[in-house]
Amino acid sequence: MVSNLGQYHEWDKLASIIIGSALDSGSTPREEDCYDPTTLSTVQLGIYPKHELLEQQLNALVQTLKSLDVKVYRPKNLPQVDQIFARDVGFVIQDVLVRSKMIEDRAKEWEGVQDLLQGIKSVTPPSDVLIEGGDVLIVGDKLYVGYCDEATISSFKTARTNKKSLLWLQKTFPDIQVVGVQLIKDDLDVTKNVLHLDCAFMPLGLGHCIIYKEGFYTAEDYRKITADYPMEKIFHVSQEEAILLATNLLSIDRDCIVSDKRFTHVNKWLESNGYDIHLVDYSAIGKLGGLLRCSTLPLERQLV
Repeated sequence: MVSNLGQYHEWDKLASIIIGSALDSGSTPREEDCYDPTTLSTVQLGIYPKHELLEQQLNALVQTLKSLDVKVYRPKNLPQVDQIFARDVGFVIQDVLVRSKMIEDRAKEWEGVQDLLQGIKSVTPPSDVLIEGGDVLIVGDKLYVGYCDEATISSFKTARTNKKSLLWLQKTFPDIQVVGVQLIKDDLDVTKNVLHLDCAFMPLGLGHCIIYKEGFYTAEDYRKITADYPMEKIFHVSQEEAILLATNLLSIDRDCIVSDKRFTHVNKWLESNGYDIHLVDYSAIGKLGGLLRCSTLPLERQLV
């Protein structure tokens, strides 16, 4: 059972984490049951990965994190439930776990982690607030939140966090500034969709960020989220890199990052800017619409 929580930056030294599971993720879904365009495309192309390969890649990440002295927890296995993307069942802000308000298709995933998280300090949003962990990134006294207006929320399965979440987060964490930005959404076309904010933006510990400029609904949203970053410290990924989720990395410490070995362009830039990169193969996980940050729920990060 988890006892300590703490997260004040995306890059504080990672002490403990939940990594998702694919032990019993079920068979290939029907097209009509897919709730993001990447998974839909994977099904249509007949390349949906077997759960053994998915679990193999998750286990490789487990071993990498253990080698970096991170304590790893895994969800309780739920039969025929996809539990890979642990980030979206909840997320930690300061010393509080926020339980996500997920879409109905994914609500059962909470059961896999609830025993681990018994007795910890937590909050649950009210019924009219929709929010998933992939849309929330913490950087000290700021929370960056990807959201959609009510018309978009009601029109797209890929719209997961609503505008009401911004006010609720501000009331719940009054000492943190909430910066809301809108993301492009499309249920069918992967080139026109950003599922969560961490699929288009990643702040890093040495003052840099990685971003997909075209993933934001307006130019003002892009300017808002990059306001604290000098242009020379911003890495702009291409549409092709964004589709592969090249922003969706996992910081272990201020200058230590786990990345996918496919991202040669991004990884070279990170290394040239002083980051220690640990590479894993997450190509199968990526076919389901998420990557390293998506499949992990950091519980305790120690301030550096």
